[in-house]
Amino acid sequence: MKQTRIVILCVSLALAISANADSEQEAAISFEDLRAFTDAWGFIRDQYVEDIDDRQLFEAALRGMLDGLDPHSRWLGANEFQTLEEQTVGRYGGLGIQVGPFEDHLRVVSVFEGTPAAAAGIEAGDHIVGIDELDLDADNIEQAGDMLRGPAGSEITIHVRREDQPDVLAMTLNRELIERESVTATSLVRGFQHIRVHRFQQTTRGELEQLLSDLENGEQKPPGLLLDLRDNPGGMLQSAITVADLFLPSKLVVTAEGRGMERPGEYYTGPAERLVGVPMVVLIDRGSASASEILAAALRDHGRAMLVGEPTYGKGSVQTVWPLSNGSAIRLTTAFYYTPAGDRIQARGVRPDVFSSAAVDRQVDTVDQRRREIDTEGHLPGSGSDADELEELSRSDPMLADAVRVLTSINRMQAH
Repeated sequence: MKQTRIVILCVSLALAISANADSEQEAAISFEDLRAFTDAWGFIRDQYVEDIDDRQLFEAALRGMLDGLDPHSRWLGANEFQTLEEQTVGRYGGLGIQVGPFEDHLRVVSVFEGTPAAAAGIEAGDHIVGIDELDLDADNIEQAGDMLRGPAGSEITIHVRREDQPDVLAMTLNRELIERESVTATSLVRGFQHIRVHRFQQTTRGELEQLLSDLENGEQKPPGLLLDLRDNPGGMLQSAITVADLFLPSKLVVTAEGRGMERPGEYYTGPAERLVGVPMVVLIDRGSASASEILAAALRDHGRAMLVGEPTYGKGSVQTVWPLSNGSAIRLTTAFYYTPAGDRIQARGVRPDVFSSAAVDRQVDTVDQRRREIDTEGHLPGSGSDADELEELSRSDPMLADAVRVLTSINRMQAH
């Protein structure tokens, strides 16, 4: 009976291939190929060293079919698909950390208070090199971020490498329901506003619009805006477009071109604009990917902002998610993104207008380590000038300090 089901599956596949073939050359799979597939299925099910059933083989076949295309196309089981949907609204089962790709593993960007990660002592700057039994590498880094999420109450073991410890730490945590905002803001030296967009989800436009409204309704507009997209892995394309809508009146944001599209998809902003005339700098780094790269390029190409930092990750492909009848889904790469200037992002990324000194060589500490008066314990306080604040910022976040300097220069040029 099982063998009959396999044959039916293969015949259905053959009919689908024949129906969708535009030419004899495209219909490259013969019935002999499908018979070989059936035989292989049977051999694996009956002879594999451990018991394995048709369901496992079916899911493995789907997964292998998508994994063999590119790092971003994949089959999503029912639980994974549900987790993906939860992420779009900023509510998901997870650990409470923000991570970004770093070489062949994940780097912890921040840890949120009151979460499993905080309770376990995970710190910003930690490197996650393994998840459960999987060692992370360049081939699975895309899936690794998704693996950190899962149903609340489920257990996960992460393997952490920390700069000051020689051994990799194994930490076992229970996921919890995480609810978090995607936008945070602080005031910086000289009144500049630092707004960080952590990811693009359904609530991002509303969160950012409220912050900008508060700034516009204050006693005076801020002298400059720093939009921080560092370690932003992307998210919903439509969310990034609606964010661009706040800064770019009636402009092209991105063009998508794919084999299955009758014509390129062009996405434009509406006529409104917030904080008109306020200079803007956008911070980017190698952890800025996908939707964050699109937003940064659009703001730069239309002359609304200067980009400071380092080249971005270079994920310039479109993934479309199709739900399947059994509750699972496939996420398939269907198009490439092009910036308003016509540049293709894929595997190239977006280059900054100003390279940050902190990004020249990440293996070398670019901050001068010689001690100064301000480093001496019990030193007498200074006057609290802007220079002192910028000095402190240079120590805690040198790339952000570089962006402040660029924004200061823009202010001075506009004042003359």
